[in-house]
Amino acid sequence: MKVCPKCGAVTQDETQGFCLMDGAPLVDASASEPTVVMSHSAPTVTVQPVRKKKTGLWILLALVGILIVGAIIGLLMFAAYRMGSQSVSVKANVSGNASPTPKTGANATATPQPTSSVAAVEPTPDNSTDGNVTTDEATPVTWGTNASTFKTDVGLKYAFECPPDGTPSAVWGSDPYTVDSSVCTAAVHAGKITLEKGGTVSIEIAGGRSTYGATTRNGITTYNYGQFPRSFVFRDPGVKKD
Repeated sequence: MKVCPKCGAVTQDETQGFCLMDGAPLVDASASEPTVVMSHSAPTVTVQPVRKKKTGLWILLALVGILIVGAIIGLLMFAAYRMGSQSVSVKANVSGNASPTPKTGANATATPQPTSSVAAVEPTPDNSTDGNVTTDEATPVTWGTNASTFKTDVGLKYAFECPPDGTPSAVWGSDPYTVDSSVCTAAVHAGKITLEKGGTVSIEIAGGRSTYGATTRNGITTYNYGQFPRSFVFRDPGVKKD
């Protein structure tokens, strides 16, 4: 295919050399096509801004967290100290009580809790009587009276008059009994008298034991206990009231 460069006429005759319109020499159409020059431009690079790390803020938050944890630990230590102080105070009060103190060995027991048949765990001494000497005369006592109300030298003997219609109190041991056990209640346990009729009983102060066993006799349940320095035993069958 040829083209006239002057008028732009196109002919398919490859043998034709001149334009029939204006006589201008024809040229090859493929040679007349313009050359396109491609330009290579550098790629565009987008630069993302780099954010600054908030180091100072993180350090501040860490310090606040440390202060909070330290305050919590301090409060826990203070609470533990107060609880320990109260525990020591309670132990000091208990150690000054006349009730038996359980030993820490295998035979030790917790502080006895009364059953429904026992009126109180800690018998209240009856200071209205004076039995500080060995006597064969029966001393009137209450069902809360215990032997520790009187002198507890080993070998001393006492006679007590227990009133009728008694209310049982706490007893530790099973013949012998700890000296702070209710004498009248122990006498019922030992079969000397009854709650309904009461009666006269005689006891003798004895040495202490390493353990005191618990049993249930005649409707009275006694308690286990550890070492205690004094005890008492019954020395006669007692005299029941008619």
